Order: sequence, then structure tokens, then C-alpha cells
Amino acid sequence: MNSTRDPELLSTAEQITDLVEILNRSDVIAFDTEFIRETTFYPIVEIIQVAAGGRSWLVDSKAFKQKGQAGLQPLLDVFQNQSILKIVHAAQGDQECLYTSFGVVASPILDTAIAAALCGYGDGIGLGKLLKNVLGIIIKKGHARTNWSVRPLPPHLVEYAHADVEYMVELGQKLLAKLDQLGRRDWALKLSSKLSNKSMYEPDVEAMASRLARGAHLDGKGHAVLLELMGWREQRAKKLNLPRRWVVDDSVLVDIARVRPKDVSHLSAFRGLSKGELKNSGEQILACLKLGEKEVTQEQGQTDISDIYRATPDELHLIELLKCYVGVLAVRHSISSRYLITAEQIMTLIKKGLKTTKELIDEGVFSHDVAGLIGDDLLSMLNGQRALSVKNNKVQVVGIDKQ
Repeated sequence: MNSTRDPELLSTAEQITDLVEILNRSDVIAFDTEFIRETTFYPIVEIIQVAAGGRSWLVDSKAFKQKGQAGLQPLLDVFQNQSILKIVHAAQGDQECLYTSFGVVASPILDTAIAAALCGYGDGIGLGKLLKNVLGIIIKKGHARTNWSVRPLPPHLVEYAHADVEYMVELGQKLLAKLDQLGRRDWALKLSSKLSNKSMYEPDVEAMASRLARGAHLDGKGHAVLLELMGWREQRAKKLNLPRRWVVDDSVLVDIARVRPKDVSHLSAFRGLSKGELKNSGEQILACLKLGEKEVTQEQGQTDISDIYRATPDELHLIELLKCYVGVLAVRHSISSRYLITAEQIMTLIKKGLKTTKELIDEGVFSHDVAGLIGDDLLSMLNGQRALSVKNNKVQVVGIDKQ
């Protein structure tokens, strides 16, 4: 469990070349990133931590931004080397950093947060707790919002940065061994691989607008307007390199989409839209309103977009019952229920009246892994062959024979 820490913050092309020579001799490495994003649209990568063969290194990403990406490219090539498995915890933020800063994502990866959930350690478990549970190692935490741009990096931050990555290879190997015992290695790698899809890190404005529109119960016209407004904000935030909410908050966009003001004077009455932004973008915002209103028919404009997602009272009760049942099955199989089924999948299952595990897979409700684990049990519940009971304050599953 002992590891060797390179004391230097690597900042030259020569140092990266030496590091890469070591990394290329390994089948498995680990990496992490420390970044700042509170005041910008894109995260700013300051430190990249790497570990392999019981050693760990810190790479000064900031130095390479100043000198150009070429010196860092050999390390980025390692992250894309298909022969080397990269271990990373809660990989989405790290992958977003690599993509928005350098145009690459790491692959193949094992996300230890996903692996932990498939091994029964719980959903969304933090790295510190996972290291303690799996390896018996305690690391200091508490610097998540630290200003990593300071140079030289203080000793306590150097220690923290190394601690975040130096045991990751060993952790990943332990989790892989347990996944093998459970027959879930391929499942974990498949779920982890989704985080290597670059499209994940290209904002989906339509999906964001639909989610907001459903929650706000906007009609079709309001939804179309909101989509135009969010498209404008996305471009504006990118141009200014500011967080979206600093340009204008979601709630303000929803209010504007609902009321649909006709002129700048009316638009100025909305709290949360600064005078500066109103001056710079007022006419663009009004143009978004007009464009959104033109794109829907009168009938579509009067329909509450959330209607198509709305369940009947009986369906809502059934969804809650099935979620409870899946929770029981999740405990039985030592897995997080998050990776078994969602409310949307349950809704599809109910609406389509699916009867076999093959139909569950063919209709895309379940993957082969999930169908093999709980498909028959879930269908038995829907067919009236399972019931939930309580004994000694514990929920139990009871089989029912049909007469």
C-alpha cells in the first residue's frame, strides 16, 4: 500500500516525456484533475494527477496552457491509448475537463464510483469513504473548492493532490476482482465507457429546455420560446466565458417564456436580467420570443408539454410500488438501484405492457445485464406472482402461485 510521490510539479515537455515512458509500461494507470469553474463557462484545469506502479505525479496543466499543448500531448496520448486502462473516480468532471481544455477524453476507463455501486458499496460514494471501505486507507479531504491556480502550490495541497490518486490503481484492481466474482466486470466497463463519449460534454440545449419546460408546466409555445432563449444564453455564456446563471438564471428564462413580453420596456421589468445584459441583448431576446412563437401551431401552443409525461393516479401508485420492489432486489443483489431501473423505464414498461425479458431488451427498457438480474422478478410482480410483506420490521418478497 505504500506509494512513492514525485515531489516536483511537472511543467516541462522533457518531464512529460519521462513520465510517459513509465506510464506506457503499465496496463493500468489512474488519473484525476483539480480544476476551477466557479467563475467561468468552461472548467479550468490546473493540476492533472497520475499514478502507476506504486508511484504518483502531479502535472502543472497551467504551465502547459502558457507554453502550448504540444508539450502535454504525449500524456494526452496515453489517456487515449486503448491498451491502458485508466482508473478514475466520478469521471464525468475529469472527462469534461480533458475535453473542453484539450479536445480529448480518456478511454478505456473504469469509474470507481460506478464499480462501487455495482459491488454494493452504495450509490455516489465518495473516494475517501470508498478507500476506507475497500483498502482500509484514510485520506484527508476538504480542499474541493481550493484555488488550485496558486503557484508555488502549498505543501498541504501537494499532499492532498497526491492522496487523491496514489491508491487509485490498487482500488481499481480490488474492485475489478470483486466485479469478476459477481460477473459484472463487463457491465461496469460498459457503463464507464459512456463517460468517454464526447457528446456528453457538448451541452444539449433541447434536453435542458424540455426538462425545464416540463417542471414549469409550460405550454407548447412557451416551450418553443424557452428553447430559443436557452440557445441564445448558451452562445452568450460561451462568448463571455461566464457561468450560465451569471448571464441569466433558468428561472428568469422560464418566466420570460411564460409571459412573452412584447417590448424592451416590458422585458426590463423581469428581475434577474441585468441592465447591462438588457442593453446588450434585449433585442436578441425579443427576437427569440418571436421566433419561438412562430414555430408551433395554435393547437400545439395550447398543450401543456408535461401532459405527455403525466401518469394516471393508478400508474403513479404502481411506479412507487415497483421502485420499492426494485430497491429490495437491489439489496439482494448488492447493487445500487440507480443502475437497475428509472421511473421513466418503469413508465415505459407499464405503458407498453411488456411480458418477457426479451421484449424488455428489444424495446430498450433494460440492458442484457439488468434483464438477466431482475427482469423475471419484475415481470412476476406485474403478473401478480410476487407481493411485498413486512416481518420483523423488514420488507420481504412473497411468491404467489396463480390458481
